[in-house]
Amino acid sequence: MKYKVEVMIDVPRSRMLELFEDLEFMKKWQNGFESLTVTEGKPGTVGSKSTLKYNIKGKESEIEETILKRQLPDQFDFLYEAKGVTNYANNTFVEKDDQTLWIAEHEFVFSGLMKLLGLMPKMFIKQTTSDMNAFKKAAEDI
Repeated sequence: MKYKVEVMIDVPRSRMLELFEDLEFMKKWQNGFESLTVTEGKPGTVGSKSTLKYNIKGKESEIEETILKRQLPDQFDFLYEAKGVTNYANNTFVEKDDQTLWIAEHEFVFSGLMKLLGLMPKMFIKQTTSDMNAFKKAAEDI
């Protein structure tokens, strides 16, 4: 399953990217985010791996993150892996005056019982849109 979501953020790209990489700021816009622990490599560099921990309504989950590409200020790509789900997340940031257009392209690959989730693409698009809009609101409210 592949899709793309775009959000215009009323913050200059340099500031937007500072916030995008700020772990403390993640708590302000990512629902249930608790921590990020680097498990391999130097933080923020291509090839580094981290474990992200979430707790949403009492349900704990972990996602493994690998940085695939880091060509800032234009692009920052990740691989996210959890049981039965692989997500390639390609993020492009386009500067437009004092605003930033964030383009997120996702490709999900499912295995096992998780393949059933692939039948509900609207759910994933809605969640990505909600997350990006939460970032937008938090960034613009600072």
